[in-house]
Amino acid sequence: MSGGVDGRLVRVSLAGQIRDYLTLEIAQGRLPPGTPVRELEIAQRLGTSQTPVREAFRELTAAGLLESRTHVGTRVRELAQQDLIDTVPVRAALEGLAGRLAATRIDGKLDEAREAVATMRMLSDGNDRLAFAGASTRFHRAIVIAAGNESLARAWNALGIEIITIIAMASDTYPLSQAADDHQNVLDAVESGDPDTAEHALDSHLDHYIPSTLPDGEAHEPEPVSRTRHPRRSSAF
Repeated sequence: MSGGVDGRLVRVSLAGQIRDYLTLEIAQGRLPPGTPVRELEIAQRLGTSQTPVREAFRELTAAGLLESRTHVGTRVRELAQQDLIDTVPVRAALEGLAGRLAATRIDGKLDEAREAVATMRMLSDGNDRLAFAGASTRFHRAIVIAAGNESLARAWNALGIEIITIIAMASDTYPLSQAADDHQNVLDAVESGDPDTAEHALDSHLDHYIPSTLPDGEAHEPEPVSRTRHPRRSSAF
């Protein structure tokens, strides 16, 4: 789902669903680096027209997961650890500010975040990490919306949060029940009404959106990369 600062939300488009499907295929190694991907083949596999597949390809190319070359076509791009690391301090800065702003204007503006946490708790009994990633993205988007800053919302949306979250969750084995608790702790911090507490909670939480294993199988243990350099916790979502 997506929305502007007025809180209105829309359902994920067909292109968005295809984007998320392909992101998961890449993150879990079923589409390894260098694999050709063709609009017609993906459309036939998923039972759609080529138009939403083309749109999904554009989003994934912009996010750095696919690359298109003349006379070669579209392929899965080699995903470097640094590509993922570089987004985290930017996201931490944006969401830390969002938490600070949202903490001062919480009346009736965090219902979507509460519903997202409830969805995560429901999903924690299974292992549908794609659905959980969707709920996590809804949660973080709700806080950005609650901040009430259109420029902040535009910058956050430009990061491709859905893609980052799916990659992180698909390559991690952190218990979903604990991940749901972590989001509840962030929500509690924002609802406390204290801007410093809310900013710290978001900043700490976002130290852990680097996958423990990249789609090419490379394992790593990154240093914390948030602006305030908090000690690493265990949550990856």
